[in-house]
Amino acid sequence: MLAAFATHTDLRIGWELTDLEKTQADRLLADASHLIRMTADYQQISRVDHDTVTLRGSRTACLVLPQRPVRDVTAVAGVPGTAWLWDGGERLHRVDGRCWDGPVTVTYSHGFDTDDIAYQVAVTIACDAVKRVLSNPEMVKQRSIDDYSETLADARASLMAGEQDTIRQAFGVRSWGVTP
Repeated sequence: MLAAFATHTDLRIGWELTDLEKTQADRLLADASHLIRMTADYQQISRVDHDTVTLRGSRTACLVLPQRPVRDVTAVAGVPGTAWLWDGGERLHRVDGRCWDGPVTVTYSHGFDTDDIAYQVAVTIACDAVKRVLSNPEMVKQRSIDDYSETLADARASLMAGEQDTIRQAFGVRSWGVTP
């Protein structure tokens, strides 16, 4: 299981959390992190070194690696290093005149370091989602007293439309696997 982008110590809420609230906040931050990854087309976002993925080759000379950003490619199982070339982005090319065929197992590093700006966007959005829950634990949608009325944000640990757009823009992948 992938780690949450933040812990309760990253929340800036203006009051001291109880031990129970700290536990709840950490659980909610893990949930929010999963929602962010889902919204980002299942990008892990966190840095992973020497990850292994098996892709299906379909008789093309180019493969697209699924996790972004690709930091490096260290090996392709059963294929000599002189037969393939990583383009420095997300694509792996055959340079020996052959095509990728059958299962292709690639070892590569990908994702963002915790101090990267893009990673910090994920931290901020996860924390904002959890702050909405912690500041409205009764999940009140609207309250009125005399002529005063207040509508509150959805208190579930969910992502607002603008947050979803930001995540898709920062991390979303339109396609991956084999390309023509």
